[in-house]
Amino acid sequence: MTTHQPTPSSSEPARQLDALQHELDQAQTSAKRWRRLYEVEAQQRQNETEVAEQTIQGLRAEIQRLCQFSSSSGTPVLMPAPRQSEGSSNSDSRLHNQIANLIAERDQLLQALEQEQRNHEKTKENLIRALGDALGAQKRKRSLVLPSSRAGARAGAIILKDRDGRQFKPD
Repeated sequence: MTTHQPTPSSSEPARQLDALQHELDQAQTSAKRWRRLYEVEAQQRQNETEVAEQTIQGLRAEIQRLCQFSSSSGTPVLMPAPRQSEGSSNSDSRLHNQIANLIAERDQLLQALEQEQRNHEKTKENLIRALGDALGAQKRKRSLVLPSSRAGARAGAIILKDRDGRQFKPD
């Protein structure tokens, strides 16, 4: 029996087969690594999307709460600012700051309106009191005769009533 020695030509396909097997293993390893990276990236995107949706829902709820007025104080119910997460954009914080600025401006305008209403009421009371005092002084001195018409007498009676809190009967 003769032994068959591998010839250089028969070992070449074996080396090529080994090289191809090695390349296949590397390609599969690389594919697994890329698949794992893709899955991690997809999971991160999904988490960011969930955080963004929660932030949007929180902001919507906060806007609704800010738009509601408490029945006892007449001022809006303010809630703390939502926590910013890594996935939140700067536009969320910018919008929150704009809302806070608008609320502060509205509160200042409401205070100015209330002050103006108080000042108006004081002015009205002072004018009524001054008119009533003037009519009362003229009535006592009899230097100025009240208008003889019923409407004039009635107007004088209304002013005196507002001033004194009691009914004045024209002569």
